[in-house]
Amino acid sequence: MGGRSWKSRQWGRLLPALVVLLAAALLLAACGAGGGTGSGTPSGTPAGGAAGGSGGGDGGGGAAAGDCSQRPGLAGVPPLPQEVTVKIAEDGAPSGAGFYIATEKGYFRDLCIKPEFVTFESSAYMLPALAADQVQVAGGVLSVGLWNAIQSGLDLRLIATKGENIPGRSYFNLTVAAGKAGEIKDYTDLKGKRIAITAEASLDEQFVDLALRHAGLTRDDVEYVIIKSFGDMNAALANGAVDVAMHIEPLITQAEEQGILKRFGDAARDYAPGFQIAEVLASPQFVADKELSQRFMLAYVKALRDYNDAFVKRDEAKMAEIIPIMTKYTALKDPELWKKVYVPGLNPDGRLNVESLQAQLDWYRERGYFTGQINLNKVVDQSLVEYAVQVLGPYGGGQ
Repeated sequence: MGGRSWKSRQWGRLLPALVVLLAAALLLAACGAGGGTGSGTPSGTPAGGAAGGSGGGDGGGGAAAGDCSQRPGLAGVPPLPQEVTVKIAEDGAPSGAGFYIATEKGYFRDLCIKPEFVTFESSAYMLPALAADQVQVAGGVLSVGLWNAIQSGLDLRLIATKGENIPGRSYFNLTVAAGKAGEIKDYTDLKGKRIAITAEASLDEQFVDLALRHAGLTRDDVEYVIIKSFGDMNAALANGAVDVAMHIEPLITQAEEQGILKRFGDAARDYAPGFQIAEVLASPQFVADKELSQRFMLAYVKALRDYNDAFVKRDEAKMAEIIPIMTKYTALKDPELWKKVYVPGLNPDGRLNVESLQAQLDWYRERGYFTGQINLNKVVDQSLVEYAVQVLGPYGGGQ
């Protein structure tokens, strides 16, 4: 089982999907504030600044690169007979923690998998590359653009979680300008207010719509203001251009400390419980190669459990271990701020909330943004996470 080539294939049948994506692209990597590399071809450096993964941050010595005979395996699963490179499209978003931790703690390396992080200018380039197996794994947020692309023939799989809100600590949440905090105290107070979202037909709009319904309001009761970058929302809140913003960490915590905004309610607790925000996508070829994909997922889920030990269980020793990994791979370089921000929730078993995915698809249909029919059973494949959980056992923390 050797490394995967970058030869072109399957582009002809993917052109219709590419055309769709050029018009309505998938938001990459869990609404990450960072951008791509400015290129239509993949680059081997994550947006956070870390070098492309070498398969293990702790494994410089020992067997030569590609020699798996001395690799220990993981949780009783032996390594692959030969080293295999897996290309991961990831832009340095915090929700990519599972990839980063599995790399730096050597979980991939122990199984003889060499992760290579690549970034794209936009999903219009990334998704066809993923479907053609030129990239094997990617992080993404499901937009109407992706659903339309799948309807047009794009072939890929959703295989694991990559982000959800933790009740009481939602990282994707409504915020209110500090000067409006005394005026906007309840969801019903959103009536008549200017609310910033990055785009229509987006998760932003969907979250705001759920909040409005929670208050018995509709979109006709508010004014949407399109601010295309989360990075520009703090300025808009500060200068009075908007009253409210659907916002994301770590920008929320940074602006709250600067006195720009106040966190408003809690999405996971109040109106969007269990909402699946981001997903791990994979090529069908990768999923079909069980020797490789099962080992990859085993390392990923093991890393998710380390993440949960650190940020959910608040284990100080684990935090001391994991925070330096996060500062290496993401744009948030302040270790102390990592102790304050509301981090993305990452299910320690890696499972996707399929009911939430179906509800999102239904919402796009209800709004008229999507008119096709998609059978999620043909798109979602959780067999890999089920394998990982079977090997690792139930999560109890400290694993």
